Amino acid sequence: IGAVGPGQCTTEEDCEAYCGDIANIEECLVFAEQHDFMDPEELEEAKKVQEALRLGAQLPGGCTSKDACETYCEDSSHMRECIAFAEKAGFISPEELQEAKQVLKALDAGVKLPGNCKGKNECEAYCEDPSNVEECVNFALAAGFIPPEEAEQVRKVLPLMKEGKMPGNCKSKESCETHCSEEQNAEECAAFFTQAGLMTPEEADLFRKTGGKGPGGCRGEQECEAYCNDPENQESCFAFAKDNGLIPEEDLQNIQEGVGKFKEGIDSAPPEVAQCLQERIGQEVLDKI
Repeated sequence: IGAVGPGQCTTEEDCEAYCGDIANIEECLVFAEQHDFMDPEELEEAKKVQEALRLGAQLPGGCTSKDACETYCEDSSHMRECIAFAEKAGFISPEELQEAKQVLKALDAGVKLPGNCKGKNECEAYCEDPSNVEECVNFALAAGFIPPEEAEQVRKVLPLMKEGKMPGNCKSKESCETHCSEEQNAEECAAFFTQAGLMTPEEADLFRKTGGKGPGGCRGEQECEAYCNDPENQESCFAFAKDNGLIPEEDLQNIQEGVGKFKEGIDSAPPEVAQCLQERIGQEVLDKI
């Protein structure tokens, strides 16, 4: 009671009006920091804006308050200007900056934002509605948010997405992967992948059997490839492939015969050959073979 804020304001409304003017940003930030009126993240962002202005940067559209700037930047036609300011001020992460530039590229190519949405939150809310999913997927493809190699998979899933038949009602690739990584959801996800044409019946049976896990508990093609490319894991990967019928019987027999012949060759090799192999390959590798 009786406290005086920046610009001698004495009420919340007066202080908000005074500090809403960008011209008063320095005074208001000092006061806010001294009295813990702003959370650290918001304070840090405001300080970056202050520093950009001090170095001569111009606010987008000449806006003079946070609300006015947000309103101005919600218009997609101002996106380039707003991204440039955010980049210069340094309060946009490299990942967000890359996403924003991809959106801008799509807009420049004549692709419209889904539902003409304004701002990230509004666009995300619009795209959570299954009836809008095709429009949103098409934009994501145009903007490059979905890699070309995944585009065909997305097209296959699209009809089921529109019908709201995603496993666990997942809304994104990440949330779907999280849902399907849980063993109790293996049956639901295997049925979904089969219906979408992403798995053959044989692959779905393996998914049910393993709970979607590969050797070493890896999940997904990239993670399992990385795991099995490590020489330390090749034995467990081979055993997994053998136990789950991933290697045709003929190939398996050829591998076993080849290993047997190689072992025989090492055992019967002249001493100088054995010494050469030991120097070139290493005794540890030879012992494993």
